[in-house]
Amino acid sequence: MNEQQLFEIIKRYIPDLERTDQFNPKDAYSKYYDLSIELKCRDRHYNQLLIEKMKYDNLIKNNNVRYICSTPLGIYSFNLHKIDEPVWFEKLLPNTTEFKDTDNIYKLIGYIDIIDSKIII
Repeated sequence: MNEQQLFEIIKRYIPDLERTDQFNPKDAYSKYYDLSIELKCRDRHYNQLLIEKMKYDNLIKNNNVRYICSTPLGIYSFNLHKIDEPVWFEKLLPNTTEFKDTDNIYKLIGYIDIIDSKIII
């Protein structure tokens, strides 16, 4: 699954959901629900899903925010205001996963457990 496919699935539940531009810290927004959403697609299933601190810090500023991540086993929605903040640490990771700049850099990341999510599918 890619982010556009994930977006289309979420839009079934939130009809006014709109994609934001690539420079926006969130991927989608619903004016009706005042809801900011970050979408991530993983090609492998993990019980703990990675989130970057920089992304978390930008998202948590919003009153109503969801981090929605798909894996081969389902789609998981996290209300970042209702779960504990991850423990942050540095890890060497590709700069980007979807673009050509795949050089490794240190990123500040944490993990959130799927136990703390609402399963969408």
